[in-house]
Amino acid sequence: MNRIVILIKLAVAIFPFYLLHYLLYSTFNQIPYFVSVPINIILIAGALYYVYSARKQFVIDNEDEEGMPVHLEKSSYFFIPLAAMIALFLVSSSFRTSLYIDNGRSVPVEVKIASEATQTVAPNSFILVDVPIGKNEISINGTKKNINIQGKGRWVYNVDNLNSYIEGTVNYANPELSNANDTISTKLHVDKIIHKEFFKLESDFIFEAPESITIKKDAGIDKVHTQTVLYRLPKALSDIK
Repeated sequence: MNRIVILIKLAVAIFPFYLLHYLLYSTFNQIPYFVSVPINIILIAGALYYVYSARKQFVIDNEDEEGMPVHLEKSSYFFIPLAAMIALFLVSSSFRTSLYIDNGRSVPVEVKIASEATQTVAPNSFILVDVPIGKNEISINGTKKNINIQGKGRWVYNVDNLNSYIEGTVNYANPELSNANDTISTKLHVDKIIHKEFFKLESDFIFEAPESITIKKDAGIDKVHTQTVLYRLPKALSDIK
């Protein structure tokens, strides 16, 4: 089958599933996978049954398959499930984003967000979770609070507001340059201290800077490339505001 025809058929099959999932997720932003997946299965089963019964009736009416409409061809049995899976992934990922849960306590905490599974965050550590966009209820050891994740990006929940953060800049240079003394140099900015329980991460990296970065070919390997990093402040400075 011609590749262009395959792509067109797949796009046509994806559209109704995408529209249905979009309406579902925009109405119920916290719908869990164990609910959305069965709904998806029911939609697929219904679509396949429609194709089967319509094909059967077409053959009865015409005594053969000649002139079968495109949407009733046998390839529909392949395109429908594939399109549904692609649409589910596209929509669900667009309504979810990343949240760092940073535990500044000296003991582990049990964290649960909306309908997601409960997770444990080790002392003075963090986890990265995938959460629904919008208003969410977060439970820390049974104590519930509401947070509003306003759109895509990366967000930080600072348990009990125990940690403070400071943004720094990291300059990356090509070690082969004759005028590059260090591959990496770091500078902290005291005017960019954050002491909040919940906020959006604006820095390129969090907690530590990678040893090296990847740049585009046209970015210039002979230049210094600056990235921002959000670091935790030492506990002795955690009350800085």
